[in-house]
Amino acid sequence: MSGLSRRPLAVVTDDRFGDGLALERAVLGPAGVEVVEASCATSVEVAAACRDADAVLANLAPVDAAALAAMERCVVVARYGVGLDSVDLAAAAARGVAVRNVPGYCDTEVAEEVIGLILALARRIAERDAYVRAGGWNLPAANRRVAGSILGVVGFGGTGKALARAALGLGFSAILVHSRRVSAERLEAALGPAARALGVRVEAAGLDELLGRSDWVSLHLPLVSETRGLMDGGRFAAMKEGASFVNTSRGGLVDEGALAAALRSGRLAGAGLDVFSVEPLPADSPLRGLPNLVFSDHSAYASRESVAELRRRTAQNALEELARAGRLPPRG
Repeated sequence: MSGLSRRPLAVVTDDRFGDGLALERAVLGPAGVEVVEASCATSVEVAAACRDADAVLANLAPVDAAALAAMERCVVVARYGVGLDSVDLAAAAARGVAVRNVPGYCDTEVAEEVIGLILALARRIAERDAYVRAGGWNLPAANRRVAGSILGVVGFGGTGKALARAALGLGFSAILVHSRRVSAERLEAALGPAARALGVRVEAAGLDELLGRSDWVSLHLPLVSETRGLMDGGRFAAMKEGASFVNTSRGGLVDEGALAAALRSGRLAGAGLDVFSVEPLPADSPLRGLPNLVFSDHSAYASRESVAELRRRTAQNALEELARAGRLPPRG
């Protein structure tokens, strides 16, 4: 069919939310858009499910060049999330397909997750929980004091900035920030007055300097060709001895074998990880079995509030691009 001889179709590649896409339908339905749920896990399945879609709302399933080539009517891929590494951006641009994401929807949640992981590592909460459940008491392992230590924030986009702001009240002596676009002026605008009021030094730093000085290092970077494998053996060796490492961004930023080696050797005191290079975490991962690790299940982004915002804004992104392309039926 062509033109507006049928209702515009929005296909959700895979549904993680379990309520029949009620929020998406509440946004798109009144504009005359039909919303269909698929169950895609592969590019081939995306291609088949989205062949006639005017809009694709992409969740975990990959939207690669082959999938895009099969989409005969698509004008927008609206991604549930901030990251766009599951969408072939060059292929979408070549076909004139807009790609939209949802920046900022979970900045607060990610910052809270990082602080939770830091405190869990410092206070050995997971180890103590397991010890007590097994009948033990007074785990013979020392806790660490967070106050007075140095936090290193790698990346100063939405989540990095939210972490730095939230961390000001924890008593860090200094917060070091590394980003290609960071400057003293930008740090002053974001953190200066509050940092001075709380007696926290805030400094821009090169990556090597940040790794060498920080007691806690948290990654807040996108996964692109320049950042893939950024934290390798050399960079873990450059970290301050006894420091801890946190990653809530993307698993592909980290050489997990190198991280496991740094933890086993004792050079690093611990790590808190919400993301992994392969998810779910494989049974043969070198990270399994290490006591100085706290795991989470790629849920740093999630709260009732953030997920509702994510879904509404993803649907709204699709609606805006359908309107721009003239795919919505006339009102009335």
